[in-house]
Amino acid sequence: MRETKQLKVWKSKFGKNYTDRNITDPAIRVSAFKRMIDGLNIKKILEVRCGSGHNLIALSKIGKYQLIGIELQEYAVKKARESSNLISVIEGNCFEIPFVDSYFDLVFTSGVLIHIAKKDLPKAIDEIYRISKKYILAIEYYAPEDTIIHYRGYNDLLWKRDFKKYFLKQKSDLGCINEGFWSKEEGFDDCNWWLFEKKAKSLKKIIYEEEKNSSNYSGQDNID
Repeated sequence: MRETKQLKVWKSKFGKNYTDRNITDPAIRVSAFKRMIDGLNIKKILEVRCGSGHNLIALSKIGKYQLIGIELQEYAVKKARESSNLISVIEGNCFEIPFVDSYFDLVFTSGVLIHIAKKDLPKAIDEIYRISKKYILAIEYYAPEDTIIHYRGYNDLLWKRDFKKYFLKQKSDLGCINEGFWSKEEGFDDCNWWLFEKKAKSLKKIIYEEEKNSSNYSGQDNID
């Protein structure tokens, strides 16, 4: 299993204390989530590092989704499982997500990518991208340039970044279809958010793949 310095910190008592300290009423975020996912045709949703589950519970108040979270802090996993029978939570991390490619319609993070070192961020983005069938939502602190934030005695545990730039640079077939900002009064801690969509395959390529998987495939790969 992949292990980083940051993961070790969050698995420790530091992470447990964070869970106890950050108690969020899911109801305060319902309106924001409605706006962010409005109009999306989605059924399966995964939150990467779901904490005690408040975001997933907020989503359960919006529609009938299959709601799953992955969380590395054992104590937070226990709290999340106890919080609602409408969500499912497994223990794990963002570098090794135990689901097949394109399993979820929407994969999202909230205050998670900010805690990943720059050298490890590409792997996290790869995994989030891999398991998303259509949409990726990132709700994170923003800065136009990478900025280290001194955080509870650590200088290597929190960074503000332009995460939109990171996603679009790393994944050329992603498009940012919506974005905005949430203040503390709106239930988030002054965070930017970006909604990405995987661009649809061309009709010609879809037809080609369907034919190749059928008994009528001639064996001629005549696709541009």
